[in-house]
Amino acid sequence: MWATTAKYGLVPESRNGLLQVGIFSDFNPQKKVQTAYGFSGVGFLSANKNDLFIDEFYFNLKWLKLHLDLGMVHPEKEFNGISAHNGSFVNSTNARSMPGYNLHSEYISIPFTRNILAFKFNLSDYLMIDKRFVDNTRLHHKSLYLRITPYHRLELIVGFEHWAQWAGISPVDGKQPSSFSDYLRIFTGREGGSGSTLSSQLNALGNHLGSRYYRINYKAKKYELTFYFDNYFEDGKVTRLTKNWPDGAYGLYYGAKDKRQWVSDVMYEFVYTKYQSGRYHDRPATPEEMEKQDPNDYFYGRVVLGGNDNYFNNSEYQSGWTYYGRTIGTPFLTPYRPNSDGITLGVYNNRVIAHYLGIQGYAVKKVPYTLRLSYSLNYGTYGVPFEHTLHQFSFGAEVGVLNRANAPLHIRVGVYGDYGKLYKCNTGFTISFIHNGKIYRTGKTHEN
Repeated sequence: MWATTAKYGLVPESRNGLLQVGIFSDFNPQKKVQTAYGFSGVGFLSANKNDLFIDEFYFNLKWLKLHLDLGMVHPEKEFNGISAHNGSFVNSTNARSMPGYNLHSEYISIPFTRNILAFKFNLSDYLMIDKRFVDNTRLHHKSLYLRITPYHRLELIVGFEHWAQWAGISPVDGKQPSSFSDYLRIFTGREGGSGSTLSSQLNALGNHLGSRYYRINYKAKKYELTFYFDNYFEDGKVTRLTKNWPDGAYGLYYGAKDKRQWVSDVMYEFVYTKYQSGRYHDRPATPEEMEKQDPNDYFYGRVVLGGNDNYFNNSEYQSGWTYYGRTIGTPFLTPYRPNSDGITLGVYNNRVIAHYLGIQGYAVKKVPYTLRLSYSLNYGTYGVPFEHTLHQFSFGAEVGVLNRANAPLHIRVGVYGDYGKLYKCNTGFTISFIHNGKIYRTGKTHEN
């Protein structure tokens, strides 16, 4: 699992040789409007197939605390890269980058609050270019975060993330609504118009999902402590704040300021997705309940309970919350293998209890290492449960055997294992050769 997971979807799940080449620039703080760019290409030879593709290709603009990213760019790493899903249930580092734009900000202090209150936001739209059940699916995203700093060492953060898959061409329902008025419906989470499917008219146009995010940071002189809770929701569950509690991802992080320690970073994460607002979406209505219902209502004779959220799956956008065969969110929810047409049809295991431990540091203060351990209980889905609970233990250990600062080449080796019933039991090894170079030109730094 950890040989291929949380690596931006670059590493194939079979024996392979992989080459990644890139060139990147940094912002120039001497300019009022700063620019940066990046390109990274990947090619691999594997036992299953060979491939050549673009990993990142972007142009960035920065003005004051506003940023505009154009193209394909990795999400920013959280928790020094030691998290199982980058601290986000919905948007991890497990899948490849999508082309689009992202207008986002750093934290902006709210006037007259003495820097106690600050906010940041983002607005973005992407195109999902992999082979999907609904071809040319578009993806909308926005977020808003509020930071409260009652004491200079303490931060309280609450946030809201909204994602929506929409438009595209379905092999079942044909061309999906894609006009600007439909985009406004997506933006506000409203139901579809007359040209949309019945499900979109009854609920909301497209496939909506997101999270409510809570985080506490304590910043001491020599270390930082963080606790977070990322409460995931699907469709209209945003209006029912505790409907699917306790589902989501929980994390506890310790990070030392001095990274040249035996243990510099420790992350424990817990993922729970068994409840999903209950087992049933609806049930038969009693005669008394039917008397109060509208006979013309689609759900006449039924009582909607709102359960069986079926995380990362959708009846219309059947590829679900996957991209190039990987889950976009936490990797503990397991996607189907691509079918004969190369299309992934969602996930087959989304009722999970998972524990994860990540440790990072420098052995004898010279040798960098990363250790990842995970143990999960897997139950399938409400619709298609596993006959028995599948237990799964996986580990990954990576060590930099040659990591001198001035060395032209860095070498990193890894050993990985999966033992349990969810994945095939196996052990794997990797060896990585890394070369970083710098080009100095008129005060700018470029790396390749």
